[in-house]
Amino acid sequence: MRSGLSPGAKAAALASVAAFVALYIALLPPVDALTYRGSGAIVTAVGLLAGLAVVPLLLGAPRSSLLLFVYVVAAAGVALPAAAAVAVTVVVSTAVGVGLAMGSADGSTVAAWTLTVLGVGAVTTALGAAMRANAELRRLRDERARLAVAEERMRIARDLHDLLGHTLSLIALKTDLATRLIGSEPERAQAELVDVQQVTREALAEVREAVQGYRQQSFADALASARATLAAAGIDCRVEGEIPPVPADVETVLAWVVREAATNVVRHSGARRCVIRVRDQDGVVAVEVDDDGTAVAAGGGGTGLAGLAERARDLDGTFDAAARSGGGFRVRLCVPVRAT
Repeated sequence: MRSGLSPGAKAAALASVAAFVALYIALLPPVDALTYRGSGAIVTAVGLLAGLAVVPLLLGAPRSSLLLFVYVVAAAGVALPAAAAVAVTVVVSTAVGVGLAMGSADGSTVAAWTLTVLGVGAVTTALGAAMRANAELRRLRDERARLAVAEERMRIARDLHDLLGHTLSLIALKTDLATRLIGSEPERAQAELVDVQQVTREALAEVREAVQGYRQQSFADALASARATLAAAGIDCRVEGEIPPVPADVETVLAWVVREAATNVVRHSGARRCVIRVRDQDGVVAVEVDDDGTAVAAGGGGTGLAGLAERARDLDGTFDAAARSGGGFRVRLCVPVRAT
């Protein structure tokens, strides 16, 4: 500070510089102390920073205190959006140049200070834009990772529900049948228990595949399993039609529909007959499962049917599960495909 300044002016100038430094540090990234108050707080802080830079000059500080305005545009560049930072840089550099010219500074001094403020403002504005872009990319990457984890959890939960719901129903039916036959027909009871053992091994393998993410359902296997489950429950099953060659993901969804529908018929409907229809028309494959049981109970409404609806939407298909007008219940899935 110039020796000609009074002690009070010196103290005021030093206090303004100290406040300037504190506010400048608060504006350095990350601007956590101000961000939570909203974008308006940052704009206000930059404006206050510019005001504090003027105070030493008004108190008679030397020309070197113009350096504070360089820090003003630097803070604006990293803390404000690019358009606002450019506006601050232009206004501040113009004000510095005009102020020097009015103070009888020579042309080279005016140009040097003006270009310095403009240059620092341009560089820090570009730096701030790059920093914000990188932060947004990190945020999107983290969000994508979070969504991927959530989607994988949903996939595993859906697959395990569809797998275990059907398999455990079949095991329960065969075990119950073996228990009833063990006294009168021990050989048949033993055969049923052997089937239970085989189904259990298959279920373990299917669970491992589902968790590891490469579970692919065969429609033929699902159809055979559905028939076995329905037969074990004493329900007559008839199959009409067959699917054409389709992509693996489409076949998997068709297979899940047959398995889940058969499981619901056994668990909820009290049906005596069930018909599984497969249709291929105009590039759309449809699977319908009709039963003659109690329509209200057959609806289920649980996560299994919701999971099938999600699978259908993933393939731009449609899924319906509702009571039939003539009694019973119908599950229907339609998926657009191209023959392979």
